[in-house]
Amino acid sequence: MQDDRLRKDLASRHEAESEFHDRKYGRGEGFPRHYAVHPTYPIYLRMLKMTGNLAGKQVLEYGCGDGGITRDLAQNGAMVSTFDISAEAVNKTHQMLASAGLADRCRIAQMGAERLDYPDESFDMAVGFAILHHLDLKLAITELYRVLRPGGVAYFAEPLGTNPLINLYRRLTPQYRTEDEEPLNLKALAPLLSRFRKVEHSDYYVTALAAIALAYLPFGSRFYPSVNRQLMKLDDGLLRWFPGLGWLAWYTILTLRK
Repeated sequence: MQDDRLRKDLASRHEAESEFHDRKYGRGEGFPRHYAVHPTYPIYLRMLKMTGNLAGKQVLEYGCGDGGITRDLAQNGAMVSTFDISAEAVNKTHQMLASAGLADRCRIAQMGAERLDYPDESFDMAVGFAILHHLDLKLAITELYRVLRPGGVAYFAEPLGTNPLINLYRRLTPQYRTEDEEPLNLKALAPLLSRFRKVEHSDYYVTALAAIALAYLPFGSRFYPSVNRQLMKLDDGLLRWFPGLGWLAWYTILTLRK
């Protein structure tokens, strides 16, 4: 009976996530105004740099979205398997890879991360950007551990849920997120990650959050890149000397080693 309820809950969650992301990728809905200045792109570049040389590696990408990350991983030498809950995202990724001439290096599927259709120990690496907080973490982390090879590593860039001002903004703008998504709390997440040999994280956007406000001001987007770059450098120093300030960060990059 409990298993039936869990399956029903997961199916309902997947349906809601699929519908939301189909609208997002199909009609361009679901993006707040500050995303016009691409505030998470510097975080993505840092995560991509962490992955290193991907030549000959089997890489699993969580949430292919519009296919941009899939393309970058394949261009860096990986053989990529990727999936998304959204049919629109899967279609966009097919188109992206075909136009880039990389379709032969990638396998794309529509599925949820809580039940992966891959054999045990299939991948050297897993990568995801803003995906874990959409998932049933207990199920998804178990599956991640299962499909990673011994010695494999996973990188996930995720929003955090501990800054009170960010949480207030989220409550005021529910149209930009699904009902089930929940930004990460690293302390609460720790028990689910205990099977991994090593768990690390690096945090971003403390003072740099101020730069995002420029996206809402006339002509502010002109100044955003330089202001954001300087504030991210300031944050790097602050968080190096005072890592406890990480609870105020907007994003973190998790590194999980099996």
